[in-house]
Parts: sequence; structure tokens; C-alpha cells
Amino acid sequence: MGGMNDTTDNLCDQYQTLGESIFFAPVQPEQLNRIYDLEASSYPDDEAATREKLDFRIQHAPNLFMVAMQCRDGGEGPLVVGYVCGTCTSAGHLSHESMATHDHEGSLLCIHSVVVEAPLRRKGLATRLLRAYVVYVQATTPHLRGIRLICKQDLIGLYEKAGFILVGPSGVVHGRDPWFEMAMELPRGHTAE
Repeated sequence: MGGMNDTTDNLCDQYQTLGESIFFAPVQPEQLNRIYDLEASSYPDDEAATREKLDFRIQHAPNLFMVAMQCRDGGEGPLVVGYVCGTCTSAGHLSHESMATHDHEGSLLCIHSVVVEAPLRRKGLATRLLRAYVVYVQATTPHLRGIRLICKQDLIGLYEKAGFILVGPSGVVHGRDPWFEMAMELPRGHTAE
């Protein structure tokens, strides 16, 4: 256990030396509490994923769950300050049904949450995280052919900066505000570099 903390501290020292305190990593089960706290503070109650849903995604789709970690002063290890997670479906579009399950063989990735801790928002972290996430899921899930997500109208520009295109209004009703579907097609036979 001491070795894990030594490695974590060294990672933080290394990143701070490079002038960067944030890095991306695969999710770890012990991060669930922090992830749930971020989810609950980032979405209205009727839109936030439950602790059980987040745990399901961590346990059953870890290759589709990436966290942003920040090294902070005080000698503690890095803290989760953001994440992107999703599940796969064999359906050709997003619906309540296609987003409610996870099909390991599905070639369409449904992104469920893109979260950045409030003090770090509007600084480009979400765009960086999404771009890294696309590369990550291409490497961990090479059979993917496309990525879809739904977002509120005021976030369309964010997702366009990350490489998504607007499909149009979504048929998915979740909470009280309307949602818009965004898409990214992945090249067939892609390889992560």
C-alpha cells in the first residue's frame, strides 16, 4: 500500500515539475465516492446518474470511463476533478433503451456524463478531456464505429470544439429541458496512435 502512495506522489511531483497539474487516467473502483459527488454537484437531481449506475459503469465498462486527475498542494495524491463515461449499444441511435444497458459487443458508444469540477470549468479542460477520451476508447474498444451523446443547447459549442457534429433535437427525454444529439463517426479499421 505504501508503494502505491509513493508512485502517486511521484506522479504529482513529475507533473508539477512539467508545469501541469492535471492528467488523464483509467477509472479505478475506489474513485466511486468522489465521482458520485462530482456527478451530484454537476447535474440537477432529475438528470444525475445514481451511485448504482456509476458503479455499474465502473465495473462493467471501465474501458469507457476516463478520469481527469489533479495534483494539489499538501502532499496528498491526485484527486479526480473530472471524468467522461459511457456504455456501448448495438442500436443505431440513442434512445432510453440503448442508453440503459451495456452491450460489450456494441459498436456505438453512448456518452452519459462529461463532468468537470466547478472551479475548473470554462478553462478548456472538458475539451482536452473529451479529445483524450476519444483516443482512449479507440485504443481500449477498437470495434467502435461511432460515438453519440445528448447535451443541452448551451453546450453544443463545447462538443463541436471536441469534434462532434450536431445531429439535431434528441428524442430522449431526461429532466425538464430539451436535449440535442451530437455525433462523432470513427473511421473503420482505425488504430490508436
